[in-house]
Amino acid sequence: MCFLYLFAQFLLVDMRFSGKNIFLEKEPSELDRLVFDFIGLLKKHTDYSIVSGYVAIILGRIRGTDDVDVIIPKKTKEEFERMIVDISKGGYWCINTEEVEEMYGLLKTGHSIRIAKRGEISPNFEIKFAKSESDFEALANPIEVFVRDKSVKVAPLELQTAFKEIVLKSEKDIEDAKHIRVVAKEYIDEKLIEKYRKRLREWMLKRQR
Repeated sequence: MCFLYLFAQFLLVDMRFSGKNIFLEKEPSELDRLVFDFIGLLKKHTDYSIVSGYVAIILGRIRGTDDVDVIIPKKTKEEFERMIVDISKGGYWCINTEEVEEMYGLLKTGHSIRIAKRGEISPNFEIKFAKSESDFEALANPIEVFVRDKSVKVAPLELQTAFKEIVLKSEKDIEDAKHIRVVAKEYIDEKLIEKYRKRLREWMLKRQR
């Protein structure tokens, strides 16, 4: 029973680690292909880092998700509008609102917007401007994950693991963290995870003051 459970939760993926790059030998899933398509449009206009659940999923964790979380730097209204126009031309729409000014207002006030394939709601990309220390860290020190000829940038695995264990702490997030620890055990730095765990506690206390 335990073996069957583990097999159902974890898909073994052939991985090769090189510096800040991870090379995966796997067939891209439908979700992977959607992410590659969207990120291809997004990165023409902005830096970015993918965080949270999809990081574990692209590394072989078998579970569903309704959204892919993407952090981007703060943009001017003009920069943001150009980005949204291009994304719209690529076949996507904002679920929250059709008005660019309203989208920008949500982001500027610390909220997120959700973007999906036109006419669909899920899966969607939850976009937000970087505002927390962990957001800025995700943007500053990403790693790049390659699947065949496509790639995406994700937050450091050590930061993702620590954030899920210290901040989010749901059963799903704890399982995500376990998965990252297992499949990337030869790559991740346990001392760096502990460093991030300490910094996350400090950041959380700072925000509470």
